[in-house]
Amino acid sequence: MGTFRRHPKNLTFVHEGNYVKIRRVIPFIQSMHSDALIWARTPAHRVEIKILDITPYTTMFSFNISYVGEQKWLPQIHLTVRCYHDARVAEVVNFQHHKNFHSRYSYPNPNMYQKNEKQQINRFLSEWLDYCLKTRCSFQPSEMPINS
Repeated sequence: MGTFRRHPKNLTFVHEGNYVKIRRVIPFIQSMHSDALIWARTPAHRVEIKILDITPYTTMFSFNISYVGEQKWLPQIHLTVRCYHDARVAEVVNFQHHKNFHSRYSYPNPNMYQKNEKQQINRFLSEWLDYCLKTRCSFQPSEMPINS
């Protein structure tokens, strides 16, 4: 009997990968307290993470990306992510102030979401976490105002 391998297009595969990457980018996330704010800078971005809610098995945080330098005209990116520590998965629950995404949509639909909108949003988080790992951005407690 062969071994079971998850297909990269499977949404659970993406959620599991995001959890592993979050634990690598922010290894101390489970020990943080509610309303804690950490930030990091990459060559072109400022990334802020604010802990919104902590329960024994989950952590929910906002992930805000703003551009610095010559890209200031680009819009800020806002995601809310929930980590399920017992299941070792992380999923985007809010993207640019849109929430409650379904796993599949018919197309066209009233909001003009893509058929696999939820998967695309979670892949976007995955790519951002890859970027954080590649640029070795290290998160630290905030001493700067959120809007700076």
